[in-house]
Amino acid sequence: MRFPMILAAAFTTLAATTASAAPASYELRLEGHVPVICRVSLDATTASSAEPTDLGRMTEFCNSASGYEVRLTHAQGLSDAAVYVDGQKIQLSSTGVTLISRSSTAASQSHSLRLDPGADAGQVGDLSVNITAL
Repeated sequence: MRFPMILAAAFTTLAATTASAAPASYELRLEGHVPVICRVSLDATTASSAEPTDLGRMTEFCNSASGYEVRLTHAQGLSDAAVYVDGQKIQLSSTGVTLISRSSTAASQSHSLRLDPGADAGQVGDLSVNITAL
């Protein structure tokens, strides 16, 4: 009977040693990958390219950690037309694509847009907004 008692004492000592050697804290790492999603919308349905016109609200969202750019596409060859983003004038590019908003981080923003065709009245053409992750 002496052998089972020695074995039981050894097991109890081993269990006590293991319990006291356990770390006081633990670390759990959780890692995941989220796809980059960017979207932009303009709530205007129609606009006049012949006179100054409110285009409504532009809402942009992009979760790219590097940021994003929003561009307005319009007719090429314009020399006087401008868009106002939150009251700030941005001259439309003669190339037909104009940068109108930029963020260096992920963001969700809303801006008011107003088109002023100036001397290019009637030549602005169709407008569209596009967002690109950086």
